[in-house]
Amino acid sequence: MIESEQRKYKKIIWAVFGISMGYAVLRYNVVGTVAWKDLPIFILNKGVSLAAIVLLVFSFSIRPLTNLRMTNFNLGLESRKVLGISGLLLTIFHVLLSFLIFNPQYYPKFFEGDNTLSVIGNFSLLSGLVSFMVLGLYHWCFRNRSKGKEILIKIITSKKFLLGLLFMLGIHLFFMGYSTWLAPSKWQGGLPPISLISFVVVFFGFIVNVLGRPSSRK
Repeated sequence: MIESEQRKYKKIIWAVFGISMGYAVLRYNVVGTVAWKDLPIFILNKGVSLAAIVLLVFSFSIRPLTNLRMTNFNLGLESRKVLGISGLLLTIFHVLLSFLIFNPQYYPKFFEGDNTLSVIGNFSLLSGLVSFMVLGLYHWCFRNRSKGKEILIKIITSKKFLLGLLFMLGIHLFFMGYSTWLAPSKWQGGLPPISLISFVVVFFGFIVNVLGRPSSRK
């Protein structure tokens, strides 16, 4: 039974990662204008970021979806842990990859003419950093349950806390790419930006958690 569950989680994780990477390669390299030399870091980073968002939001939304009578998503507590940890690991990988190429050539909207951070760059980085720290705290508490952490665990698993985390993720994604979301003519290969898809996923997760997560329990 345990092995069967593990295989199911692995299939979900690899499917999400494979589809995310496939879309990134299709959008930027196949029908877009990005050179194939940028596949190992720039494109990989796009796919990793999308996969991380999908896994994290799905992890946070399993219980609310079940409460909304969508019983097909009732994968249990273990699934939330596995998918959540996988999403966190991919988030860490995304942060490291982003730092490797964080410059005006790859992210011009984040910089002014004098190479200092723009307003958009400041807000995007700040919201992304806060989200990353909160995610780390969330999973650290679950991996290190001990006496004296009950109050902290109660706070980070509360409805308001999780909604705040999803809101910060949404802010980060909004500043990442809102300038091109309503301009299809600027989309690589005519396909929606990954930041827009990620924002829609987060928005969906936010609504699901508003409607399906009780305020008094996780």
